[in-house]
This record gives sequence, structure tokens and C-alpha cells, in this order.
Amino acid sequence: MNVEVVIEVDIPPEEKDFDSLRNAASKLTNNPKSITVQTAQTGERISLITNFTMKTAAQYKVIDDIWSEFKFWTFDLEVYQDMSVSFPK
Repeated sequence: MNVEVVIEVDIPPEEKDFDSLRNAASKLTNNPKSITVQTAQTGERISLITNFTMKTAAQYKVIDDIWSEFKFWTFDLEVYQDMSVSFPK
């Protein structure tokens, strides 16, 4: 299944931030080649968008794992505003 994690920040990310997002996704994915990290800017906010695949499971069973893994790996992300997790088709 496809997973998308979006973290909003107020300042441009550093390379270490991209590495942290890749590390978080690598702990959850069933295919390391599926991991992508990109940025998008909307007004003042910058979105760090991480996409990857996971073994198909009920979303309610994996959401806490996803949330915890990304919180762990992004503990030092500066000016962290919000995080959302979705499961695009």
C-alpha cells in the first residue's frame, strides 16, 4: 500500500532532514526503492513530502507505527509545525 507523510516547516530543510525522513521510511517500507522525499512550498510553509510503500495492512493497525517512526527520526527537525499521514491509492 502507498503511504504519504507530510511534515510542514517554516524554514528550508537541510540535507540531514532529508536523511532523517529517508531513515524513518526505510524502517517501515517493504521496498526501499519506493522511498521518495521532496519539498513543496505554499506561502510561508514548506512541506516535506515522503512517499513509500508498505505491506498491505489495515490502516488503523499501522498508523501509530508510522507516526512513532517519523516522530523519532525527526525529533531535531527545526520549526516543525504539523505532520499528516495519508494512504493514496
